[in-house]
Amino acid sequence: MKKIETNILNHMYWEESDVSATTYLNEEWNIIEVYPDKTSQKWLGMGGSITEVSAYLFQQLPLKEQEEFLNAYYGEQGLNYQLGRIAIGSNDFSLSDYTYLTDQNGFSIENDQKFILPFLKRIQQRKTLTLVASPWSPPACWKSNESLKNGGHLLKEYYHDYAKYLIHFLKSYEKEGIFLPFLTIQNEPYANQPWESCLFTISEQKEFLEILSEELKNSQTNILLWDHNKENLYRIVKEFDLDNPKIKGVAFHNYNGIHADNLALIREENPNLLLLHTEGCCGFSPYQEEEWLKDAEYYLVDLIFDMTHGCNGYIDWNILLDNNGGPRKIEEYCKSPIILNQSGTSFIKTPIYYYLGHIARYFPPDMKICKMNFYRPDLLGVAGIKDDNLSIVLLNISNEDLEYRLVISNECITDTLKAHSIVTYSDSLNLKKDVKF
Repeated sequence: MKKIETNILNHMYWEESDVSATTYLNEEWNIIEVYPDKTSQKWLGMGGSITEVSAYLFQQLPLKEQEEFLNAYYGEQGLNYQLGRIAIGSNDFSLSDYTYLTDQNGFSIENDQKFILPFLKRIQQRKTLTLVASPWSPPACWKSNESLKNGGHLLKEYYHDYAKYLIHFLKSYEKEGIFLPFLTIQNEPYANQPWESCLFTISEQKEFLEILSEELKNSQTNILLWDHNKENLYRIVKEFDLDNPKIKGVAFHNYNGIHADNLALIREENPNLLLLHTEGCCGFSPYQEEEWLKDAEYYLVDLIFDMTHGCNGYIDWNILLDNNGGPRKIEEYCKSPIILNQSGTSFIKTPIYYYLGHIARYFPPDMKICKMNFYRPDLLGVAGIKDDNLSIVLLNISNEDLEYRLVISNECITDTLKAHSIVTYSDSLNLKKDVKF
C-alpha cells in the first residue's frame, strides 16, 4: 500500500511495511479499523460548477494555460473530475441577468453560446461529464414579484409554461451535443437572495413536479429533489412521492452544517436513491496559505461526513474565480480550488485543490465506500474499495500530532499524522516518487 501525503505543492510516495494485525488484538492503542468487506453505496465521483464567470475567465487565459487548466481538473493526472453543474439562465456568478425568453416570446440559448457551451465542448473533447442543471429563477414575467431577484414565487398559471421552458432548455443543449442527465427544479428553494432566486414551498414543489414529470416522460433526463441545505433533509424528502419514476435522487448543499445523520436516514430507507452534494464553498479572503488551509480542511470535513453517511458524489461551486474571488454581482466573494493570478494570465492551485485531490484522484467512479472505526472524534477518514484496490483518506483536525495503528483485515500500519494535515493510503496506483500533483 502506498502513502500519499500533502504538503500543498506536491505529494510524496513511499512503501509501507506490513505488520500482522493479529499482533494487536489484545491491545487498545490508537487503533483505526478499516473493513473492506463491509461496504455501502457506490461513489460516482467529484466535480465543479461551470458558471458563466468561470467559463469567461477560462477563455481569457492563453491557450497553453487553458490546456493546463483542463488537465488540472479533468485529466487523469489531475483531479479527474467526473461530474459538473450548470445554471439554467443567469445566477450570482453570471456576467449579466438573462433568461432564454426572447422579445417575441420565443426561446434562445444564445447567451450560453458565448462562454458556457464552448467551455463544455472543450471538456467533452476529453470526457463526458455527468451534468446537473439547476435554475436560479424562472423568467421574471412569470413570478409574483416580476423580478429575477429577491425571491418571489412562480405564479401557478405559469407552471405548465415553465415546465415547457425547462424542456426547451434541455433539448437546446442536446442539439449542441450536451446531454443533461439530471435536473433540479430550483436552486435553494427556501432562499430569498438579492441575486437570482425564487421561493418554492414544499407544496408548490410537489404540484410543479407532477407537471414537470409528465413533460419529461419521453426524456432521459431525470429529477433530483431539493437542491438546498441538509438541515431537515430527511423530513423534507419524506414529503415527496419517491415512487415517481422521474425522481432519481436528492441534491443538497453544505451551507448550514453537516447534518450527516439526515443523509444516513435517507440512505437507510432508500438504498437506490442518488444522494448528490451539488454546491458548497467558502467566503473569500486574500491568499494566505494558512487561511486557505483552514478552508481546505472545512471542505474535507464536510466531504468525509457526506461520504461516510451515504453520499454518492460531490460537486463543488465555481471551478475558477479571479484573484478577488469574483467577479460577482454583489460584493461578497467566494473561494475556488483554482484562482487566477493578479495579471489573469495564469492560475494558482490553492490548498483546497490539493485537499480535494485526496478524494478526487483516489476514489474513482464505482468505488464502494467501506466501513471504518476511529479511536477519537477529531481524527476523520473515509475508505473505498474497487476491484480489490483500497484507498483510505485520514484527516487530523486536532492541534496535536496523532500516532495511530491503521488496521486493514490482517494488515497493520503504524504511523503518525501531523496536526491539521491529511494523508491518503492507496494500493490502486503504481506511482513513482517524483510524480507531482
